[in-house]
Amino acid sequence: MLTTLNRIFVVQFYARNAGTFLVIVLLAFGFLSSVEHKALITAALGSPFFLALIFGLWSLYLVKTIAFIHDQLTAPQHLFVQTLWLVPTPTRLALWLCLQTAVMMPIIAYAIWMLQLAGHYRVWGPFSAIVLFVLGLVIVGAWAADYRLRHPAPNAIRLPRLNIKLPYELFFPAYWLRHEPLSLLLTKAVSGLLLAGVCRMYPTDDYDQRLLLIGLLLAVLAHSQVGGQVSEFERRYLLVLPNLPLSWQQRFGRYAFTYGLIWLPELLILLRNCPTDVRLDYVLWLWLAGWGWLLLMHSLAYDRDVLPERWLTGIFTGFIGGLLLIMFGFPVGGWLLVGWVGAVVIWYRSFTT
Repeated sequence: MLTTLNRIFVVQFYARNAGTFLVIVLLAFGFLSSVEHKALITAALGSPFFLALIFGLWSLYLVKTIAFIHDQLTAPQHLFVQTLWLVPTPTRLALWLCLQTAVMMPIIAYAIWMLQLAGHYRVWGPFSAIVLFVLGLVIVGAWAADYRLRHPAPNAIRLPRLNIKLPYELFFPAYWLRHEPLSLLLTKAVSGLLLAGVCRMYPTDDYDQRLLLIGLLLAVLAHSQVGGQVSEFERRYLLVLPNLPLSWQQRFGRYAFTYGLIWLPELLILLRNCPTDVRLDYVLWLWLAGWGWLLLMHSLAYDRDVLPERWLTGIFTGFIGGLLLIMFGFPVGGWLLVGWVGAVVIWYRSFTT
């Protein structure tokens, strides 16, 4: 029984989120060395606020696992799993605990690393907090899965709805916020933390403005899946859109507005954490360059059936190539020009052909 449930929930969870895990690993361990990770963990062990922030990210991961298990339980091909409620309660809870532990393994592995350093520095307060919090995550996840199993169609509380007429440019941001909030939150959290981190790192050593460009590159790559999400959203909900009498300039302008709205929080982060040695106009050029590259990735991904493996390969290749260009001093103005001109040219060719 455990083998069958493992194939339904655990294997499918990691298979479906393989691309997300790959991007996180590349961003986390490709940008930071093990020494820097240890420094972050040490800072978290000494700062309740920083530790609470890590706990918050782990809680978001728990929400993602709960949502996935709920979706699998209600999938038509998995309705036979509903018979699991006939299993004695202790055995059933033990199965859910095993499954939840398996899907939480990335969090548990990182927590073990933190526990090792906490034991080394003999900080038993954070040590106990990490142990209790991880146990709580596993127990809550198992309870939520068992609750949905016993209540396959729970009564929902309906709140009053506020109807607001949205312009077309806000269709996808509103959909992203309402129906895929975890994807939105993770994307903006990774992007914002990367930009804030490089801005805080800038005054600590003899860095130049290339460090900010590296942060911009990573923040843009954190949005690499958004173009595919926009395309999928429109194929599903806006089938009439290709037949509307809109020129390619009008369509591109609308997408530019949408991505400018999505990219706006990064401008606020850059302005808030701008190093004193960096001019304000450079920060604005930096943000405009990122906006152009978001549009370029959108033009490359829009209305194309690109395999996830090929897209991730292209993203990784682009990261290596961009890093080399930054190291050799390619200026921010060049990045801005290539991003915007490339987006316009590719969009024009795609639209006219």
